[in-house]
Amino acid sequence: MQNIIDPDDLEIILDKVGFVSEYVDDCDDWVSVKKQVLLNLPPRLRKNFSTRDSITKEQWLNTFERELIIYYRDLTGISLILRTLDERRELFDVL
Repeated sequence: MQNIIDPDDLEIILDKVGFVSEYVDDCDDWVSVKKQVLLNLPPRLRKNFSTRDSITKEQWLNTFERELIIYYRDLTGISLILRTLDERRELFDVL
């Protein structure tokens, strides 16, 4: 991980990514995985993740998240995809 982050904090985050990977099965949606990881992290560690655009509500990836996606692929063999809001609504059949 290239991002400047405390090694102990990084270990906690990677542990939670591994934990989440055990129960999301073959989900390849980045936002779904990210939400589960964030639910398992203390608030002080959530600052490392991007927020959605306040106007379009679209997600975007910061460098740290790109590195987490690579880590997740190496861990699980699943390449996470950042989908648009419309794509996620269609995928999960939500209005």
